Amino acid sequence: MNILKWMGSTALAVAVMVSTASAAQLKVLWYIDDDAQEAVVRSLLDEYTAAHPETTFDLQITPYSGMIQKFQQFAASGIMPDVALTSSMEPIIRPFLADFNKEIGPEWINDFVKGWADGAKLGDKVIAAPLDVTSTGMFFNTDAFKKAGVEIPSQEKGWTWEEIVPKLKQVAEKSGTRYPLVWDVSASRWIVHQFQYGNHIFSEKAPVKVVMDDAKWTKSLDDFIAMTKDAMPPGLWSGASSDNPKELFMGGQAVAYMSGSWQIPTLAEKAPFKWQAGPTPYGTVRSSIYGGDYLVAFNTSPNLKESVSFIKWMTGPKAQAEFARKMGVIPANLKADTVDYGNTMASDAVKTMQGELNASPVYAATDQAWPQMQSVWGPMKAAVSQAVAGQITSAEAIAQIHKAAQDAVEAQQ
Repeated sequence: MNILKWMGSTALAVAVMVSTASAAQLKVLWYIDDDAQEAVVRSLLDEYTAAHPETTFDLQITPYSGMIQKFQQFAASGIMPDVALTSSMEPIIRPFLADFNKEIGPEWINDFVKGWADGAKLGDKVIAAPLDVTSTGMFFNTDAFKKAGVEIPSQEKGWTWEEIVPKLKQVAEKSGTRYPLVWDVSASRWIVHQFQYGNHIFSEKAPVKVVMDDAKWTKSLDDFIAMTKDAMPPGLWSGASSDNPKELFMGGQAVAYMSGSWQIPTLAEKAPFKWQAGPTPYGTVRSSIYGGDYLVAFNTSPNLKESVSFIKWMTGPKAQAEFARKMGVIPANLKADTVDYGNTMASDAVKTMQGELNASPVYAATDQAWPQMQSVWGPMKAAVSQAVAGQITSAEAIAQIHKAAQDAVEAQQ
């Protein structure tokens, strides 16, 4: 064989081997609400691959409700994905999570909304990258209000919970709408009602301790249960109904919908009526709750370097602004450009819900930011559902929540 030809073919083979060795296909676990959201995620992954051809993605979609089970399976098998979307870092996966303080640097986390960034920290580690923040609040079918001749107050004035329920019933009756109010069945959606009466679980500063006033919590739960019976679909919060709050509201069967800012893109695209976000009702204080999503990388991954590079890009100012615009969420990165959501109702809704988040008390961030809270969400939802169903009293439900919180604090000591 000609020596030059041999050398050329050898060099090509070496180049191919190096290229193959450096290429990485990242297994990415993600939860979505609909096909439109999946298209957004895939477009961003394709955008990253176009700029970094050596990195491709195996996107695995799973329901949000199945994420904890997935993480349990991963932990049991020891075989993790490379990257995962999550709203909380469950204790079972924490030993497997990469420390971004080490992988990126300790100053990086300061670029993000503090309330949500605090939730990414575990001791002296940062085990998650904030992707977006969400705000919980009220959506109104403004067409129904107009038909009923009832005016929605300004954001500054708003309604108390005691004021709004009779108004919603009035609008439902006069507009021919089936239900006054639907409410996402979720512990984090329910606790906002407690926040709005000054109730929170944990201290706002370390050392973390339980600060629940059980009598006040019980009174607010009693009020909530009364509202489920007076204004919501029967069986919604007790688990006896398969009604989907989002589908009821989108179908024009509910006057108001208690959910979160992540619903804005779907409402903007598909709602067959005019709608608006807020003003969210209040009790003794105005409050939303910090929520959102994180991206995590796993320290067991052979592709950790590529995973961290992708996460750093995805949570950077440019990609976050694009993700927020397409998904209708609020960027977690403080350096992200101002987002134009391309729809007046959507832009107004994001602005309103972001304002409600900014006006929320400190505990609306810290209660869910403390690691101890991850052990409380499950018992909380179960206790509230049982109380609504009449299986236990409100006092017993609050006692169960208090015990779960206290156990979580003691487990961390």
